[in-house]
Amino acid sequence: MEATPLAPTLKPLGVGDVLDRTFNLYKQRPLLFIALSAIWYLLLVIVFVVLAIAVFAGAIASFVRESPTDIDPATLAGAISGFIAFLIVGILVAILLFSAQSASLIRAGALRYLGKEANVGEAFGSGVRASPRVFLAGVLAFVLIALFWAAAFIVAALIGAITQSGGLTFVAIFLAVCVALVGTFYLTASWLVAPIVIVVEGLGPIAALSRAWGLSSGNRWRIIGIQALLALLNVVLSALISAVFAIGGQADQGTTIVIQNLANFASTIVWAPVEWLAFTVLYYDLRVRKEAFDLQLAAEALPPS
Repeated sequence: MEATPLAPTLKPLGVGDVLDRTFNLYKQRPLLFIALSAIWYLLLVIVFVVLAIAVFAGAIASFVRESPTDIDPATLAGAISGFIAFLIVGILVAILLFSAQSASLIRAGALRYLGKEANVGEAFGSGVRASPRVFLAGVLAFVLIALFWAAAFIVAALIGAITQSGGLTFVAIFLAVCVALVGTFYLTASWLVAPIVIVVEGLGPIAALSRAWGLSSGNRWRIIGIQALLALLNVVLSALISAVFAIGGQADQGTTIVIQNLANFASTIVWAPVEWLAFTVLYYDLRVRKEAFDLQLAAEALPPS
């Protein structure tokens, strides 16, 4: 029997409370979230298979027609170009599909968290519509972080050029790496809820990054703490799966490796909703803290006078 969604009591949450509500939300409709996660992974597999056949079939046919000892350089260059194109297109398609996956999970999670019903079809459609904006927001955030790294190393290079000292140059590069890493954590925490803003509020990439920055202000340590806990839980899950197969898979190593890879793939599908549900719960928690969103919902629920 399908669980009836219940709107939670919105209040400021601690890190543990965010994770607790995340797992409770997941337990209400696990098949809904697993289905939304699995659909996009299966689409990715299908796309990669089709791309691989399209790219490599022609190259293999060309090599077959030629002598193994006299391969045309143009044929070899074409095969290499095709492989590079396959990687570029594959990476872009993967990012776009994962953007759609995250948007679908966010949509379903947001509806369920506010006590509304959600289904696979509606969440899937929302994910498709929001995926371009989620994709562009991710690209923009990546470019800004890359520019921050470039600026840190440019400053280090200038210090080295001015001082003409190998020791000081090494220290400057080391400090540049440290500053860049700290800045990356800071910027990631600042923009973490941007995909949720895009899906829930319908904003564009730039507006969503700006909105996420404002919501995360004063809460970045909590956001980093939630990310760290999720990463730790994911590592523990992967380690447990590996340990199970390491202990019980001594008889047939080939079969064990195949089964372990399938188990890891399944665990990835099952885990993806945990992260995006946690970020969705975090988004609403930030709105409660920053905008008294709980009072807004309570006022909207009052009967009209």
